[in-house]
Amino acid sequence: MIKDNSKSYLKWFFILVEHKLCKQFAKLNFIGNVKPAQDKGTLLLMNHFSFNDGGIVYRFCRKILGKEFKAMVIEQQLKSFSLLKYGGCFSVNKKSKTVIASIQHAANLLADSNNMLAIFPQGEVFSYHLNKIHFEGGVAKILKKTTQPIQIIFAVTLLDYLDGFKPTVNLYYQEYTSDLDISTMENAYNQFYRTCKIKQQQQHNPPQEVIGFE
Repeated sequence: MIKDNSKSYLKWFFILVEHKLCKQFAKLNFIGNVKPAQDKGTLLLMNHFSFNDGGIVYRFCRKILGKEFKAMVIEQQLKSFSLLKYGGCFSVNKKSKTVIASIQHAANLLADSNNMLAIFPQGEVFSYHLNKIHFEGGVAKILKKTTQPIQIIFAVTLLDYLDGFKPTVNLYYQEYTSDLDISTMENAYNQFYRTCKIKQQQQHNPPQEVIGFE
């Protein structure tokens, strides 16, 4: 396991990286209304469709939540971009015994109310055109190890070019306050995901009969 080793003097470097990644977009919109919990650690669950997700989540954490950025990253990816550990990233390898240490470390981070821990529950990068987001087992294991109340935020990131040369990114977010059973959470996330996709489909006022799911 590669642990995060955040360095305060490198904060501006990672803000520059965030700006560079987000410059690829015409605009980045945060759509939601959640009050960050000052007395709880925050767990952010988001779909994972590109490496750019890191810059998007970093900006969301900095601009909306105002918390310390932490993220669980696949070990091979973190080895390829080892500097990320100094920005708050730590590794997970579900094929290794070190996965137990990664799960416990994630739970420990959530015990600190100053932290936001970002997890991509799918575990891998997938197309944002998927109609459903699946949850791997890691989220359930982290929640079982978590001993203190936490704030859970669902996030869905979608993008469209429409009439622009660069895509506009919409990050929709809402707080989840129901049962911590992982099946219930996955169903709730997918209800939110479908709602967000329908909102995204409504851009540029298309005919109503083409909006929605079969």
